[in-house]
Amino acid sequence: MSAPSFHPLIVYVDGSSRGNPGPAGIGVAVFSANNLSKPLEEISCYIGIATNNVAEYEAVIHALRWLIKSGKKSCTIKLDSELVYKQVTGQYKVRKAHIAHQIKRVHRLRERLGEISFVLVPRADNKTADRLARQASNGVKVSKKSFKQRTLLE
Repeated sequence: MSAPSFHPLIVYVDGSSRGNPGPAGIGVAVFSANNLSKPLEEISCYIGIATNNVAEYEAVIHALRWLIKSGKKSCTIKLDSELVYKQVTGQYKVRKAHIAHQIKRVHRLRERLGEISFVLVPRADNKTADRLARQASNGVKVSKKSFKQRTLLE
């Protein structure tokens, strides 16, 4: 097994759902590999009512979209969701149709990029993305009568 390539960008991602399913948000923090103290970009976005797993996938998808939009070709994506990490890297099978759809979206976006590596990190090492995801999911008030639902489209 070869050593992972060095990538100039480190992207931390996380998803948050209050209620599972419930109001959900994503957090993405992009760092230069040479400076992990100050993010180059932070994304905190409410994604509607979703499960935590869907929110985790949406965070990865938002990170990949950011890379494409920014003209970047490669990075290391760090996440603390063992399920998402192992499904994206092919170590776990995907059994649920809605998650299979998320995986397909990830693969389609990855095809437009160069080398993307994934690294599973402890939750304690993912604080910035976690803060951004929680900020997005906590900032939404939901009542039984109405809530604002964002459609998750590619």
